[in-house]
Amino acid sequence: MTAAERTRSVPADAEAVFDVLTDLDQLSAWLPSGVEVERYGPDLVRLWVGEQVVERRLVVDWANLRIEWGDRAAPAYRGELRVLRIAPGRCAVAVRLVGPEGLPAPRLDDWLVEALEVLAGLVGAGDRSTLPLAGTGSATG
Repeated sequence: MTAAERTRSVPADAEAVFDVLTDLDQLSAWLPSGVEVERYGPDLVRLWVGEQVVERRLVVDWANLRIEWGDRAAPAYRGELRVLRIAPGRCAVAVRLVGPEGLPAPRLDDWLVEALEVLAGLVGAGDRSTLPLAGTGSATG
């Protein structure tokens, strides 16, 4: 399996970022192009990645601002996301993602960079109804 990790500083309170991340009805607003998501159940999502369709269970840990998806039985498209408190009005989002067998590592890394940039712009703009232009900062990893 291909894995990637990224951390990105975000100009918003950790709780505001976590609210966006846990809004299952708005996941497609910040996920990279080519990935579509719909809520499938209370803690389930269905993802379309190209021709592939996968369903994953989400576990949300509100106390630790952490989300996990997938499990070892279905190792592709699983991961963990954490929102780290830095200061008032500033946090960081750390993501570890395992992609499918055969997916080039640079492509998985590009997905993470794109998603984190759009998320930072979306939360920084304070408007969940529109998408800002990508490129609002750089990711570090």
